[in-house]
Order: sequence, then structure tokens, then C-alpha cells
Amino acid sequence: MTVLSEYELQRLEKIKRNEKRLAELGLDKVKQNLKRSATAAKTPSRKKKNRAAATTVTPQRSSRRLKRQPVLYEPLLDDEIIRKIDSPSSKKKKVARTTTSKFRCEIPMDLKSSPLSEKEKNLITKKLEEDFLGKFEDYLTEVDELSHQNRRNVVRQVTKLHTGEGITYESKAYGWPEGCYFMKGKVIGPTDDILHLMQIAQTCEDDWGQDHGNGWLLRHPLKKLYMFQQYYLR
Repeated sequence: MTVLSEYELQRLEKIKRNEKRLAELGLDKVKQNLKRSATAAKTPSRKKKNRAAATTVTPQRSSRRLKRQPVLYEPLLDDEIIRKIDSPSSKKKKVARTTTSKFRCEIPMDLKSSPLSEKEKNLITKKLEEDFLGKFEDYLTEVDELSHQNRRNVVRQVTKLHTGEGITYESKAYGWPEGCYFMKGKVIGPTDDILHLMQIAQTCEDDWGQDHGNGWLLRHPLKKLYMFQQYYLR
């Protein structure tokens, strides 16, 4: 007969006390039911196991190359996009650019100088009421609508021209040489010859370095300034 140690005797005594307390509280049956349900969940059904084993069939390996069947390939999304881009039909299609501008004004391709007459200058000056930059920002917000970031960039560049600060291309890779500015010391406004300024801007880029910012250095700001000018003339 095995002799129990003092620790084991104390443990058995503690278990008896706990079971007695559970019985007094009426929780002993609940404990037994939990044990049965846990045992049933752990023990898998032999019938189901045998039935699954009986229906398991080992697949036979076959070679598409020996059968001379084409490989079934369903391209992923990226592959499908690349296939459509490389197809001849997709290269012919051109997506039309949408615009939210309520005022359309074609800029002459030859960019010939077209200074305003004194009458036209006086008309624009009268309409702007000495608030050129404010009216210009309103135009970009309500008429020739731009995104917040693009509107902010255009207003910043035109402000530099209007205050005489001038514009330079600050870029580590493509920046203009030190001291090279477009229209520095000149106050540019809506009554100036904007088309002539666009010619000069192109010359600056040809001599000092092309704008790699998609035209937001000079071309787009001057274009918006020209359209603003024509809007107030009409």
C-alpha cells in the first residue's frame, strides 16, 4: 500500500472540502456535466473517421505535357492590366481630359506678343478695384476651379511675380544656376503682355533647365493669369 506524503494528504483534504462546498451550493452536477461535454468534444466519432477514410481517394498525377493539353492560366489583376495596356487597341484610345472651368480661352500656339490697348488696361484696372490677387484667387475658386493644392501653387507663383520677387527653380537635381530668376525686380500684373511673358519663360527653361514639375513652375501660373486677363476683358 502506497504511503501518501503530507502534501498529498493536504491536497486530498482540500479537494474533499471543495466538493462538499459545491454539493452544498448545488454545483456538483454542473461540474459533472461540464466534464462529460468536454470528454465528448475531445473524442472523435469512429464511424465518421472510418467513413472518411473509406471515401478518400489518392489523386493520380498526370502530365499536361504528355497529354499535349494547354496550361490553364487565369491572369491576376496586374497581369490583366498589363495585357490591356500592351494591346494595340488600347494604345489608340485617348482618355479625354475633364475640366471644371466655367470659362474657356484658347492660348495661341505661336505665343505672339499681344499687348493690351490703353482702353483694355483701364477696363481691367477698373474691374479689379485694386484687389488683383484677391480677385485672381476668387477666379481660381469659382470660375476656373482648381484643387486646393494647385490653386495654392498658382497663387504663390503669381504673387511672386506681382511683388517683384521673381521666380527661380529650386531643385537639387534640376534647379537653375544661382542668381537666375524669371522677372525679378519686375511687377507683373493682369494688364501686362502675358503671351510675351510665356515666351520669355520658355527661353529661361531652355537656357537654365527644364521644369520637371509638370509645368507648375511657370507655364501653368502664366496660363491661368492669361485666362484671368481674358475673362475680365470679356
